[in-house]
Amino acid sequence: MEIKFRFLKYRYLSYGVSLFLVVASLFLLFTRGLNLGLDFTGGRVIEVRFEKEVPIKEVRKHLKEKGVKSFLVQETKEGSYIVKIREGEDPSSVRQALAQVGKYQLIREERVGGIISEELRRRAILAILSALAGILVYLAFRFKPLWGIGALLALVHDVLIVLGAYSLTYREVNLEVISALLIVAGYSVADTVVIFDRIRENLRIRKTLPLEDVMDLSINQTLSRTIMTSVTTFVTALALFIFGGHALSNIMFAFVVGIVVGTFSSVFVASAFVLDMGRVLGLESKPAEEGAS
Repeated sequence: MEIKFRFLKYRYLSYGVSLFLVVASLFLLFTRGLNLGLDFTGGRVIEVRFEKEVPIKEVRKHLKEKGVKSFLVQETKEGSYIVKIREGEDPSSVRQALAQVGKYQLIREERVGGIISEELRRRAILAILSALAGILVYLAFRFKPLWGIGALLALVHDVLIVLGAYSLTYREVNLEVISALLIVAGYSVADTVVIFDRIRENLRIRKTLPLEDVMDLSINQTLSRTIMTSVTTFVTALALFIFGGHALSNIMFAFVVGIVVGTFSSVFVASAFVLDMGRVLGLESKPAEEGAS
């Protein structure tokens, strides 16, 4: 056999790490909550154009000095600046801060109401649930229901931990972050499916080998692919997180955390769950012999 490292031998340790991270994330979400952005809370959008070119960091600096806590500054290709503030922030403080930056022309100022925010929140939740349901149906069809549940569990594990990281750091969660979470979920599932596919292939070739050995063998065979994909994606995300500016950094934070926990769950959690749940339930936990390749 070509088994180099017994990953499933340490599955109870990985369960402990995963349980700690998930419980800690849930605790943070229930006690500290998320720093929801303007998209979900309502607030104001103020767009201005300065007479002279000013760096965006100057705008942020003066907003902070004026005591504006929850804001987002974006620079448009037309050279204007869009300042978004959450409901409860004082618009006059924003105007005073902008006046200190330099003379400006007000292009627009509008309020994002609670009804619109509630609709955006509802659609974001619906998008996440629809994605999870679609992934579960696909995996149940491609493999067997228990294998689909194992991959879905790893996916939920990743999303919860990423949300917990946002709660811990109190970074703003907006629609862009929700889209990043869905991409992270897809990345995690894709990695898991690669491992599951190799397990299925090895089960056909090595019919006498115990399932645990087949799983360890398959994880080892796909490990170089997993590491190369994860490292290259992580390095790119980390570079954008560090050098991409305030708004892009907030989105890339989901990728930086998600790639790490997604790789961990694909290697240590998904297959281990399928193995142990199959034994507990007394089910045949091998994936379907037939399915899309």
